[in-house]
Amino acid sequence: MLKSIITKKGILSLLIVLGSISSTMAAEVIRLMVKEDRASCTGVAPMNCLQVKYKNSKNWELFYSEIEGFKHQEGYRYTLSVIRTKRKNVPADASIYTYKLKKVIKKQKIAVNNAGKDPLVAVGNQKWTLVNMNGKAVEGGRIHLTLDPKVNKFSGSGGCNRIFGGFSYDQKTELITVGNVASTLMACPDDKVNKLEHEFTEALNTKTFKVVKNGNTMTFYKGGVKALEFSNGKGEAGNDIWKFIGSHKWRLIQMNGETQTESPVTINFNLAEKRFNGNSGCNNYVGTYQAGSKTIAFGPAASTRRACLDQKLSALENKFLSILGTKDFSFDVADQTLNLYQNNHLVLMFGLTK
Repeated sequence: MLKSIITKKGILSLLIVLGSISSTMAAEVIRLMVKEDRASCTGVAPMNCLQVKYKNSKNWELFYSEIEGFKHQEGYRYTLSVIRTKRKNVPADASIYTYKLKKVIKKQKIAVNNAGKDPLVAVGNQKWTLVNMNGKAVEGGRIHLTLDPKVNKFSGSGGCNRIFGGFSYDQKTELITVGNVASTLMACPDDKVNKLEHEFTEALNTKTFKVVKNGNTMTFYKGGVKALEFSNGKGEAGNDIWKFIGSHKWRLIQMNGETQTESPVTINFNLAEKRFNGNSGCNNYVGTYQAGSKTIAFGPAASTRRACLDQKLSALENKFLSILGTKDFSFDVADQTLNLYQNNHLVLMFGLTK
């Protein structure tokens, strides 16, 4: 009887050990090199695949799966440490493995050659901010568009409301036909932004365009005429300007042409979170913003509610917040000043603080 129990316990322990070994063997850590651009491929449906090299690969191979935790950025070549796990029950039309990012070992900037590449693939899955519409510059950076070529859907913002819908694309003619533009129904208190949103959705709705990508610009042409021009905000000059702005603190030195001597009003920018904050005279304030290489759009500013006993300071605070709040500006940086313009008129000038 005891021998029988020992035998059963021994068999059970052996099964547990074997199960543990089997589970361990199902997962392994591999090294993958990921190419700087995706390539057209066909899985269950037409899609854009990562291109990878394994340890012994001589040529780039199409990678039909996704790597959990890894976000591919076009223009960068990656070396990854990846946990590859063999599935027990493989779904139809699925890989026998799942992949999970363990570590990014190396990330190297590589120029992408878009010659001969499907324009829709080249512009897909990027945030494109509207900078020109029907020959007129668009400031503020509020209007943006993202195209998903995998499912032929678009999404973005018209300025106040979120927009979305579908499109069709002819690869031979490089023509994109946008379907009905749907949107949320949020009220837009700024008449100028509301008008611009209406013009943009009308320009986009049920229209056909030729898509052209040139560097960091995406242009929609209609009948050979440039109808809509977008920027992905990756231009080196724009990045350098914002790195400079974000790394310094700024103090108000002029407002609507009036010099502000020893002004207590300040503004700072958190580039990672797209937030601004500062002191408006008596109170602290904070809000979010959207920016391009030459434009900035401020959202509403939330402020503390400290009583301001100095009437002159209170008036300065109210005037500043009314100019800044929920407004679009063009800007430049010159002689260590940050200058904000509306309709080519300098309205706010900030100087570097030590």
